[in-house]
Amino acid sequence: MLSAASQRIAIFCIPAAFLVATFTFSALYTGFAAAPFRAIAGSTKTSPPKDHSTFADIVAELYRPIKVPVDANNYTDQRGKVFESGGRSHWTQGLGKNIVIIDIDTRVPDGPNEIFNPQKINWATGSSNGGGVLTASLVNHYMYSQIHGYEYKYFHARRIDGLWDTWIKPHVLKEMLELYRFVVFIDADAIIQHLEVPMEFLFNRWNIAPNTSIAMPIDTRQGNDGMSMDSKGKVVLNTGVVVAQSSRHTFDMMDAWRTCTDETRYPGCGKWKTKWSHEQRAFSEFIRYDFNPDGDNIVEISCNDANGYPGLFGKADVIDDCQGEFVRHYTLDKGMARTSVTEAIAQTLSEVVQRNLLKTREWFFIEEG
Repeated sequence: MLSAASQRIAIFCIPAAFLVATFTFSALYTGFAAAPFRAIAGSTKTSPPKDHSTFADIVAELYRPIKVPVDANNYTDQRGKVFESGGRSHWTQGLGKNIVIIDIDTRVPDGPNEIFNPQKINWATGSSNGGGVLTASLVNHYMYSQIHGYEYKYFHARRIDGLWDTWIKPHVLKEMLELYRFVVFIDADAIIQHLEVPMEFLFNRWNIAPNTSIAMPIDTRQGNDGMSMDSKGKVVLNTGVVVAQSSRHTFDMMDAWRTCTDETRYPGCGKWKTKWSHEQRAFSEFIRYDFNPDGDNIVEISCNDANGYPGLFGKADVIDDCQGEFVRHYTLDKGMARTSVTEAIAQTLSEVVQRNLLKTREWFFIEEG
């Protein structure tokens, strides 16, 4: 007879294994959903395969009991910590396919034990760097998109001669904004912590309004050399999480950002072609001062909400104790991303199972007399 602890583990592991197996089959065999308006360059798919739609429906239904309403006034996490929406109601209905969650990278995780390799994946032995981190974050970002009915894209970008690879971001963001109202980019080492919390709730919390063009989290400050400050002494914004909304103003901003290093408009921007922190520093040094006429066209997201992670404080002279309450950005400990993905899925699946067990307890629970 199984012990009580073993029974609890079995109850969790069976649905978890089923979900991960379903994800692996669907993602690798059928591919991902295509854009709703037109095919992306390099893609011949204009509509998702039937099997993918079925998978998305299954995942959405599985998580339905614990999903936070988009217009909720607050959210309480597993520790009992309450996060308010800020009393804002910019978004009261789900935006669905108007939102795309996107991974942008010059690499493809198709090596041994990586997500785009057709061989059966072994999650427990996954690498803690390179394609292993890409695999972990893709599982997280993709699952999140399917739970809430958003689109998901993995954009394999070409390198740009003479520029650091992260300069692909403004180029790809502009292209994707032609297809979607909101493009939400999340870095390969950044993990969504609460899969049940929809973007619309976070948009309200972060004050991302209909006139907002772009939002990014404030960077974690480092006290030794000012790397996290621009030349005016203001903390830079971190491009590990970018929420961009399609508008004429946003397109103009993206054009200015992606061409910044040619120095036609911004003398001195060329130094950020390959110098840290590349496109991130260029945006904070130049773009944000030219494209925020209303004061809220560019939104600064709290560092504690969407940057940092537990344990970062004190490393590399980091002086901000940002926890990454909703998105954890493992800049200095990329190997922790896989554990974070595991915890996020285990936490939400445990809640789903708990809800079901409590609801149906009378059908299976036997009390010995």
